[in-house]
Amino acid sequence: MSLSRRVFLKNSSLLSLFAGFGVPWSVIATEIEKVKTGASAANESVIRYVKSTCAHCVNFCGINIKLENNIIRSIYPDEARAEFYNHGICPKGVSGSFNTYNPYRIKTPLKRTNPKKGLDQDPGWVEISWDEAFDTITKKLQRIREDDPRKFVWQHGHGKYLIGDKFPKAFTAAFGTPNLVHRTTSCEAARHVADEITWGYHGFLPDINECNYLLNFGANYFEGEQFARWLDHTVTDAKERGMKVVVVEPRLSNSAAKANEWIPVRPGKDILLLLGMARILIQENWIDREFLTQYTNAPNLVDTNGEFLRDKDGQALVWDQVTQQAVAFSSGRIKPELAGRFTHNQKEYSTAFQVFADSLNTLNDKDIAEEAGVPAATIRRLTEELAKQAQIGATVVRNGQTLRYRPVAIHTFRGLAAKQYGVQNWRAGLIVQMLLGSIDAVGGLNLHSVHKKPGYMEPAEAEYPPTRVDLQESIFFPHATHNVAQQVAKTILEPKKYGLPYTPEMQIFYATNRPFSTTDSKEQFKSLEKTYNVVIDIVMSETAEMADIVLPDLTYLESWHLSPTRYTPATKHTAIRQPVTNVFNLPHDGFSIIWELASRLGLRDQYIEQINKKWGLKKNPLKTGRDYSAKEVVENLWLEKTKGKEFSYAVEHGFSGKHLSENDTYLKGVEAKFKGAGKPKMQFYAESMLGTLFNIKETVKQHDIKNIDLDDYQVSLSPLPLRVHSMPVPHRNKDKYPFYIITYKRMNRTQSGNTAMNPLLNALGPEADENFVLINEQTAIELKLKEKDKVQIETRVGSVEGRVKLTQCIRPDTLAVSYHYGQQSLGMPDYARKGIWINSILESHSDLVSGMDSFNDSVCRLKKV
Repeated sequence: MSLSRRVFLKNSSLLSLFAGFGVPWSVIATEIEKVKTGASAANESVIRYVKSTCAHCVNFCGINIKLENNIIRSIYPDEARAEFYNHGICPKGVSGSFNTYNPYRIKTPLKRTNPKKGLDQDPGWVEISWDEAFDTITKKLQRIREDDPRKFVWQHGHGKYLIGDKFPKAFTAAFGTPNLVHRTTSCEAARHVADEITWGYHGFLPDINECNYLLNFGANYFEGEQFARWLDHTVTDAKERGMKVVVVEPRLSNSAAKANEWIPVRPGKDILLLLGMARILIQENWIDREFLTQYTNAPNLVDTNGEFLRDKDGQALVWDQVTQQAVAFSSGRIKPELAGRFTHNQKEYSTAFQVFADSLNTLNDKDIAEEAGVPAATIRRLTEELAKQAQIGATVVRNGQTLRYRPVAIHTFRGLAAKQYGVQNWRAGLIVQMLLGSIDAVGGLNLHSVHKKPGYMEPAEAEYPPTRVDLQESIFFPHATHNVAQQVAKTILEPKKYGLPYTPEMQIFYATNRPFSTTDSKEQFKSLEKTYNVVIDIVMSETAEMADIVLPDLTYLESWHLSPTRYTPATKHTAIRQPVTNVFNLPHDGFSIIWELASRLGLRDQYIEQINKKWGLKKNPLKTGRDYSAKEVVENLWLEKTKGKEFSYAVEHGFSGKHLSENDTYLKGVEAKFKGAGKPKMQFYAESMLGTLFNIKETVKQHDIKNIDLDDYQVSLSPLPLRVHSMPVPHRNKDKYPFYIITYKRMNRTQSGNTAMNPLLNALGPEADENFVLINEQTAIELKLKEKDKVQIETRVGSVEGRVKLTQCIRPDTLAVSYHYGQQSLGMPDYARKGIWINSILESHSDLVSGMDSFNDSVCRLKKV
């Protein structure tokens, strides 16, 4: 039934009162359902279960939702999905029902009446109708489209996963703007770009079911990140059968606590540890020579300028052991030399491998140990264990296939990536695994969609002036293929500084709290004073507080969508999300909002054509000239992705899974794409980065660009990881800032705001609703600090206050603060606005290669308040 505004507001106020007094959410849910149905009590109890997919984080776990009289009572893991991905679900997944019944949810479109914007300002919200909201937004968009469609910017974060980013991509393409921006530079963009430069696409997982030794650089799968709900149980099972896990990070995370060994490396110095290990592997000849010569460009001859020796056709040359000549590796008769220096046409050349080995000679065990904070004996022992467990040269036979066997893997997520030199950090990790030959081997590091985009391995054009507001793939971030989330605000504030040929005027934010979630985040909010902002969300986030119009969204338990899923080395599956309720009778979600805007702008057919293109719909395309509901579109997508499996199966089971063969897992990657003569090669030595640097220098000269420091780009675009990459800008002059400051994720929180409001998550423990400053006990004694003392953390860009938590589980020179607390929105209840907004004081030094935000490079000082 529909509710009158009077009844709706009356009951919303009542429900808010319930929440404030800690009334259980189940009672709140029951009362909401009574209001909707007009019933005073349920006459009988009807229980049913619905299979769906969780979207509270990016693991997309299978869930089984229990409903009683159409009220969500419980959310369980879908047992059928365990065969393919998750065994359990995390606290966010269990508590997702509260986000749906949350009395503080946005329930109607809102319009700002206070023209002054700021987190300290009351927006003066007034309720408006959906029709007025759409009419206002459409008029703004239409005027911009007629003037210059580039002036419109679409930003999403979790919105990408709520409806699938191909719908916003289709809308922005139909509108004519290049400016769609996702959040990957807040997550793991540097890791992706390092993969792309090295092997032509991105994404990997350790082959845990076959692995015997896992070296983990800060990946926190026992707390929260991508693939966590597969890695948690898989790593646990592998440990029980004997796999050794070593975790390298400054803080004893949950992952480190459950490992066999914790190596508390100094922040930012992980790359030194990896280079030190590479040095030992080469010195001891613990390397897979066949892999290096047959799969990588390590044998390529390099001149004194760092460039490859090439023939007249542009083919890179190697030194042939048989003919003792420089030749293209075009025939199986050629046997490339891996190491050495050679003379060709009276010029000296070294193999790329030799260049790398020579670069390591500038390092020594003592310096590495002192700078990384890890004893030299420990580094050598780890390297020896890794080499021994790799079983270099071993093979196994599976289903008649002889496969390389290297049961060791190095894994990371933000640990190596969230830094100024994130690309070079992970490149070092990849090179160590190339030395061992463990990439795409049984038990090694399993790559995803190898060489899918060979262009990633080529020099970047480094365009100027930039096309996009985030400067993606421009001269400023030449290899940034995953947007540059934190750069949008900087460019809007100073478009001329970056040569942007237009000034953005309007932004739509869908399910993202972007400014709150970046480094130096207070500066981010200033940009929102410059643009007209529309926010689509379920709660009043900080970004929503800066909006001109706010639109409510349905939660993932109320809407139809083809869900993203997470693959594993041996499985993949297709899944849907389906609604089980619509608590506040909302008529729109992100999908229908975009559809309505496209229709009002006269772009519906262009939008539909772009949907077909972005989703690759060939057998089940949407037809122009008509509207579609979300359910109808999901059915088309399901039929396309499952090759015709009945949609009724999706509604009943929620997903369709598939086990991969050994051929799919181990033989379609580097074996098929890189192995042997006449094929492309993995970039052990990333000569393409030198090509990018050349393009940048030419462009700087051509346009007389003054705000590009070519020395910085020369360091960042090195073809090999080097010692200098362990010294980000904040570390170079830290005399007045004795502590490193790092951030980390807790399983029960995100930065969007809805988890801060969730009382179930806040009740998980005595410290669940507030974060703290993690400090070493001995350091605290020296500073005369006690548990829960209030302190001030100060960096070069600001200061925050919080309470200390003493522990032995962090390095004495390091402080750690979880990064998803300290909400500032006046639209949130007081209980949700606790903790430290640590992002607001982190220095911003984006990785010049990938655009990755530098969350873990800041330094600080500490004093008692």
